[in-house]
Amino acid sequence: MNKTQNEQILRVLSRRRNKWVGLPTLARESGSLSPATRISNLRRAGHKIENKVERVKRRGQYITASYYKLHE
Repeated sequence: MNKTQNEQILRVLSRRRNKWVGLPTLARESGSLSPATRISNLRRAGHKIENKVERVKRRGQYITASYYKLHE
């Protein structure tokens, strides 16, 4: 049985409980093109997921990086 994208994201966050996980990691692990939407679904289902946004310099340019963390 294939897991849903929500289940796959929850699995990744659970394995790394209380540690920040980057948005690209969640996208890659779940196959989702919109992991932020999947996070929103998980929150509505009662999961406590915190997020933070940072400006980081990569390849000489600043980008916005998003990270998520599961609390249970």
